[in-house]
Amino acid sequence: MERTLLLLLLLAPAAAGAMEADAGYRDIPGGAFRSSVRFEETSATQSVAAFSLMARPVSNAQFAAFLARNPQWRRDRVPAIFSSPGYLGHWARPDAPGEGLDPQAPVTHVNWYAADAYCRAEQARLPTFLEWEYAAAADATRRDARGDRAWRLRQVNDGTPRAPDAAAGAPANVHGVHGLHGAYWEWSEDFASLLADSDRRGQDDGDALRYCGASAMAFNDPGDYGVVKRFVLLSALQPGATLGNLGFRCARSQP
Repeated sequence: MERTLLLLLLLAPAAAGAMEADAGYRDIPGGAFRSSVRFEETSATQSVAAFSLMARPVSNAQFAAFLARNPQWRRDRVPAIFSSPGYLGHWARPDAPGEGLDPQAPVTHVNWYAADAYCRAEQARLPTFLEWEYAAAADATRRDARGDRAWRLRQVNDGTPRAPDAAAGAPANVHGVHGLHGAYWEWSEDFASLLADSDRRGQDDGDALRYCGASAMAFNDPGDYGVVKRFVLLSALQPGATLGNLGFRCARSQP
């Protein structure tokens, strides 16, 4: 009995730490979903598996804590192959944002490599574009609000300070996730597959247009402004790109 109690006491801090680490994630139930993006081979309704998503984008404070644990990702130490001219260039120091930046604001000027490394360190990953779109289709009361014209029109300002989710106190969506239509764009795990290397339609090799990207875009629903704007942005980026309104959040697959 005493040995059992001792074991429980030893495990308690680890369990508490795991619960604390998971507190920022919200479970997104899976389901059938028709993307607003028309991929050549997947234009029909798709099945999205259940996953977990960070309730908010990664903040300056969270990324600074990541750098403290992984100093190789500081802007003055990051390997050249993963470096970018603007990577964290607005921070006051290589390891901290400084007093001029809100520590709780989404971290920006982070390239895809660093965002991917952060999520891996969290035992997580970046969400796919389809997962982001699936979660972003929800409003405060509906899992899919895209049929509401008024709701859709509000997404015209997506990715700007006037975005519907950028206002202070904006409610979470029905999944408990904030800011998916906020003032900041977000990296996706598969952003590179949104690039079209060439338009292969009409060729005789049996290989249809693989990707729906900058050179061959089509949408099932071009009126889904938030999705269209983010897709166009991501399809134009390289993994080393950094922007002042481009951040990220992490996701986790569920069994």
